[in-house]
Amino acid sequence: MLFESIFITRGGFWGEEYDFKLLFAIVALCICIIDWKWKRRKDYFWVYLTSFLFWSSVELAINLMGIREMPRRFLFGMEIPIWLSIPLQGLAEGTTVGIMALFITDLYINEETRKYSVLALGIVVIAISLIMFSHGIYTPNVGGDVPGRREVFPIWELLIIPLVFPAIYWLIKTDKDTRKRGLYMFVVMFFLGCAWYLVYWLSGQRWVEIGTKNPNGTYSNLRRAPPIIELMVILYNAFVEIALIYMPFLAIPYLLGLIKQVEDESSI
Repeated sequence: MLFESIFITRGGFWGEEYDFKLLFAIVALCICIIDWKWKRRKDYFWVYLTSFLFWSSVELAINLMGIREMPRRFLFGMEIPIWLSIPLQGLAEGTTVGIMALFITDLYINEETRKYSVLALGIVVIAISLIMFSHGIYTPNVGGDVPGRREVFPIWELLIIPLVFPAIYWLIKTDKDTRKRGLYMFVVMFFLGCAWYLVYWLSGQRWVEIGTKNPNGTYSNLRRAPPIIELMVILYNAFVEIALIYMPFLAIPYLLGLIKQVEDESSI
C-alpha cells in the first residue's frame, strides 16, 4: 500500500446524469434574484459569475490533465460534449454550493433572520438526500467501469495554495464584519460538504479505492479502502476541496470592488 494511490470514485446516476446539475444551477440563480429583490444588491450575482468562471476553469483543467475521468455525460437522456458538461459541472458543484452557503450565512449573521438559517440549512440537506436517494441505493462497482475516478492527492493539489491565496489575503486585510461573513461562509460550506459527501457515500454513489494507475491509463489491484480512510477522505474533501478552495468565490468580488464592505450586520 505504501506506493499505491488513493482514488475517489463516482458511481450511480450523479456521476453521468446532468439533469439535476442543471436544476442546481437554476436554483442558485433563483437565490441570486431573491437576494437582489430583497436586499437591493448584486452581491450574489457577482459570486455566481465568479464561482462559475473559477470552478469551470478548474474542472476543465483537471479533465484535460486526465486527473478526473468522466467519459459518460448525459442531459435529458442525450449524450453531451465536454464543452457543455464542464460549465454544468462548474455551476452544480461549485457555484450552487457557494451561493447556498452565502445565503445561509447571511441569514445567520442577521439576528432578525437567524432562526431561518437553520431552516434553510435543513431544507438543503433534506433536498440533497432526496435527490441522491431518488434512484435507490447502489452497490459500489469497486474496480469496475464507473462514471468517474480520480486520485485524491495528485501533484496538482499543490496548486490549491495559489488558488486560495486571494481569499487568505482578503480575510487578513478586510474589516471585522466582512471577515466574519467570509469565515461563517467557510464553516457553512464545510458542513454542506460533509453532508453532501456523507449522503453521496451512503447512497453507494461515491467510495474510496486503493490501487495503482498504470502509465497506459489502466488500473491495477483496485480495492475498497477501509472505512477510516473513507471517512478521512470525506473530511478532507469537505475541508480542502470545498470549503477552502471555494472561498475565492466571495473574496475575488470583494477584492475587485464589486461587493461593498459590510457596514453593519443588519445590512447583510
